[in-house]
Amino acid sequence: MDPECSNAPSGIGDRIAGAARSQCDGMFYRYEAEVPLRWVDVDSAGVVNNAVYLSLMEQARYAYFTHLGLIRGHEVPFVLAAATLQFVKPGRLGMKVKVAARTTKLGRTSFHMEYEVRAGKEVLCKANAALVFVNEQLQPSPLPEAFRETVGQFEELLD
Repeated sequence: MDPECSNAPSGIGDRIAGAARSQCDGMFYRYEAEVPLRWVDVDSAGVVNNAVYLSLMEQARYAYFTHLGLIRGHEVPFVLAAATLQFVKPGRLGMKVKVAARTTKLGRTSFHMEYEVRAGKEVLCKANAALVFVNEQLQPSPLPEAFRETVGQFEELLD
């Protein structure tokens, strides 16, 4: 976690008690993952390519749900339906990048997440995404109750 941001243990459940809260620039996140930049992620000017930010968020999303015990192996039961990104500052090779992730809404078959890609205290990119649970035929399917309960408890989305 960034020492410049306030941190406190979440204290929510045994599996997620080790998660830390992060608050930078007014945005509140309970999960943050370090996602290293690779040489291939930058253009000839040394700036991180805009498409790379989706990959950084995907890595953080996978780490987030693995941390919560909701993904085992490489089977991901949901797909990205939409994403909106706001590029704030250019990223450069050599920056230590972290991605903060949070779930903000749980629907019937979909859920919404927000992200901040950060280098130290600087926010490089902000994003939000809609993800949909799918069955084997890639048709929308209801969120599993264990998913809803675990994420809802972690993010304090449950009544």
